[in-house]
Amino acid sequence: MLGLQTRGGRLCDGWSRRDFLRAGAIAPLGLSLPGLWNARTASAQSSGSSFGRARRCVLLFLTGGPPQLDTWDLKPLAPAEVRGEFQPIATSAAGVEISELFPQLARQADKYAILRSVTHGDTVHTSAGYTMLTGATHPTPNLATATDIQPSPEDHPHLGALVGWQRGALGGMPPFVAIPEVIRDAAVNTFPGQDGGFLGRQHGPLLVEADATGQRLRAPDVFLPADLTERRFAERRRLWTAVDKRYAESVERIAGDVDAYYAQAFDMLSSPAARAAFDLDAEPPAMREAYGEHLFGRGCLLARRLLEAGVALATVYWHYEGPDDSPVWDTHESNFPHLRNRLMPPTDRAFAGLLADLGNRGMLDDTLVVCLGEFGRSPKINSLGGREHWPQCQSVVLAGAGIRGGSVYGASDREGGYPADLPVTPADLAATILHLLGVPADTTLHDAQGRPIVACHGTPLVGLWS
Repeated sequence: MLGLQTRGGRLCDGWSRRDFLRAGAIAPLGLSLPGLWNARTASAQSSGSSFGRARRCVLLFLTGGPPQLDTWDLKPLAPAEVRGEFQPIATSAAGVEISELFPQLARQADKYAILRSVTHGDTVHTSAGYTMLTGATHPTPNLATATDIQPSPEDHPHLGALVGWQRGALGGMPPFVAIPEVIRDAAVNTFPGQDGGFLGRQHGPLLVEADATGQRLRAPDVFLPADLTERRFAERRRLWTAVDKRYAESVERIAGDVDAYYAQAFDMLSSPAARAAFDLDAEPPAMREAYGEHLFGRGCLLARRLLEAGVALATVYWHYEGPDDSPVWDTHESNFPHLRNRLMPPTDRAFAGLLADLGNRGMLDDTLVVCLGEFGRSPKINSLGGREHWPQCQSVVLAGAGIRGGSVYGASDREGGYPADLPVTPADLAATILHLLGVPADTTLHDAQGRPIVACHGTPLVGLWS
């Protein structure tokens, strides 16, 4: 990940600006790979096909596993130990009901589809998160010791990395962005599947983190010293280019990753439009208020601005700092107080604000919005008032890019524990996202050893738009 930070001017891999210049770097490995869209995508768009209809995507990841029975798939007729405390409410879509704690999202229901039958078999946060973010089953799912599951350069790439590999950068903006942090299990074990995997670190996301207060997102141009003029900046870039050529034949693959990082940073920092995209203060107060004055809301608003500026896919990971500091959606105990007080209201506001904003700007027709977690939660409420990990059934929400709004795809059984109709695998979901973004699921990739690997083994869910 390309993490732009203020402390020491280092990236998240520990490289400083001086390190980059010392390393030299081989000839660029390509932020300009295949262009924005290939001929197949352009042809599909001109003919009105669903393939490639999404110019961009924002993926909201509710880290921890949101409970389907308390959010998108309530079961009011189930026994009390299953249905829980919340009631379903009507929405703007006839016949579609969601949780009473999502009142703003209820008013936006005509814009999205709810998939109520997403299923897989991995109960571990890290490896299940990998599966949902990449569409590929982790090589070692369900390990009893979660610390054994760590990111690897052999990992399948995040969906955003695949899209970035396919399209390349646009207008000085990186194609793939992550906001506002690298997600971890219990703040210790990093989820695999958040970066470029075997495609290389140059295809990982630009990481936009919070500042020291945890309340604001850092803009990339904080890198630049106050006395660094445009002329001096251009001179530094020329110097870097000269060093790059001098040492092109003496540095191995890692330097190629470094080269791509630095080229990406130069392109972004030299683009006034790109830098302006990170300025949330440019938004009217009413717009910031509509998303919510918390980090998840700010992340959603920033994602919209970055998509407008040319980013292809932005992932906003759940993060909310409240009076008592919010947990992730891992509600093994006190599920209902956590949902009522800390989790669902800010999500309702931010997600609904994003949908309304995209709709008002005319962006929803060609912007795909996805909201998901690593798994659902158990139908039966435990003795601590919580719900356990439950990958057998979860709900995922999709909007925009031709998705039929106000609809429900698939169904769970009477207790919300298993698919009862149209089961959807993570691979099918990934294939659907890639299809709409103009990346054929059967695209052949190659890892560092040159071995061919299919981008995705799933099948697009054409019933979502046909």
